[in-house]
Amino acid sequence: MQKNISKPTFGTDGWRAKIDEEFNLDNCILVIKSFLKTLNNKNKKIIIGYDTRFLSKYISEQISKYISYCGHKVLLSAAPVPTPVVSFTVKNKGFDFGIIITASHNSSIWNGIKIKNSQGQSIDEKTVINISEKINSSLTGNDDYNYQNDDIKIKSEDFIEEYLNSISKFINIEKIKKSKLKVIIDCMFGTSASLLSKILKGGESDIIEINNDQNPNFPGIIQPEPISENLKKLISTVIELKADIGFGFDADSDRVGLIDSKGNYIDAPYTFCSIADHVLGNRKEVRSICTTVSMSSMIDKIATYYGIECFRTKIGFKYVAPEMTLNKSILGGEESGGYSYSPHLNERDGIISALLLLEQLVDSKLDSNELYINQKKKYGDYFFKRQDLKIDQNSKNKLIKYIEEFNNNSLFNLKVTSIEKKDGLKIILEEGSWILLRLSGTEPVARIYCESKNENSVKELISKFTSNIKI
Repeated sequence: MQKNISKPTFGTDGWRAKIDEEFNLDNCILVIKSFLKTLNNKNKKIIIGYDTRFLSKYISEQISKYISYCGHKVLLSAAPVPTPVVSFTVKNKGFDFGIIITASHNSSIWNGIKIKNSQGQSIDEKTVINISEKINSSLTGNDDYNYQNDDIKIKSEDFIEEYLNSISKFINIEKIKKSKLKVIIDCMFGTSASLLSKILKGGESDIIEINNDQNPNFPGIIQPEPISENLKKLISTVIELKADIGFGFDADSDRVGLIDSKGNYIDAPYTFCSIADHVLGNRKEVRSICTTVSMSSMIDKIATYYGIECFRTKIGFKYVAPEMTLNKSILGGEESGGYSYSPHLNERDGIISALLLLEQLVDSKLDSNELYINQKKKYGDYFFKRQDLKIDQNSKNKLIKYIEEFNNNSLFNLKVTSIEKKDGLKIILEEGSWILLRLSGTEPVARIYCESKNENSVKELISKFTSNIKI
């Protein structure tokens, strides 16, 4: 039996690895075994779900049997399911934890494991460290596979209906149904297939899905991440069918990408700003919001406009969600396209985010292109760009040193007004431009984020900064 040659490492949101390399049954059992050790011999109730990737269903069934064999109550999803559905089900049914087999937006060669707490949120840093320590001090042995000798029956259930019923309590579904909007949904071959069609069925709106077969190869796209370069088919379909709006969902449906009626991709930070403007303004739910250090400065303008606080955290919703709870915030968001509406769930949810955006579009009585142009007129013209750089360990070490040592008063002949090292290195420049350098917690990648009030300035700043860090 394959042993733990390379140990799993938990990052910002669980563990991800390449299928049939680090991601194998042995390492998955090791992760779950280490997680169960943190429970101090207390029996728990655990929801288990999985996405459409290779091995997801098989691994979910195997760990379900293993966990049940260890004395815990298990309820398994009857089909591939979005991560936010698992989060909701854990909270709704009063279970202790949720486990999802998914690699979120990574490419088809990856899979992974996410663990959620009793509120459906990512487990806290202390628990992650505890699991990591137990992984590093443990191995799997033959005894860990004794569960395969028992005829263990695992109860499974469809989680979707209760989830959609909950969303319907918060969104004006009838208003959207009657709006006669034409909406294109890019399921990106993942778990979002049919969800918006189900919740909006029977109305006058036209919901058209593309890429809605659950294909683990994610054909035709680099990876199931709803960003511009992966949404070319969605963009062309919106234009061709003269649709009012388009949405793309990542493989586990906790993120959403937005396309307007002219086929323009709306950068994720400004999508969050749209949701915030709608919830705080149209819905009059005026409470604080939480976001990360990489979010657009436009969100601060919106917070000031409505007289509320905007709390900033490190990158990762495992930091945003607890801050939302602490401050009783109405919304949480991150620049990667994950947004939370707290009355429903203090965790990212692409489906309810899309419905809030549809609700906003109906309320505005505007074309979606005009709606987002008006947003910039109201709060200022901002341009955002993120660039990912693949790095090896040597480059990573250089960047860690660069982040630690950076203390310049100027950069590219621009005055540095402040430096933040809450999460990576954020350099705020004169006239409000900023650059953030951060090392990913889940991939061998360095990310450069930049925002300015001029599109050419953003490109120039990123180009110069990439040369400056010399990797």
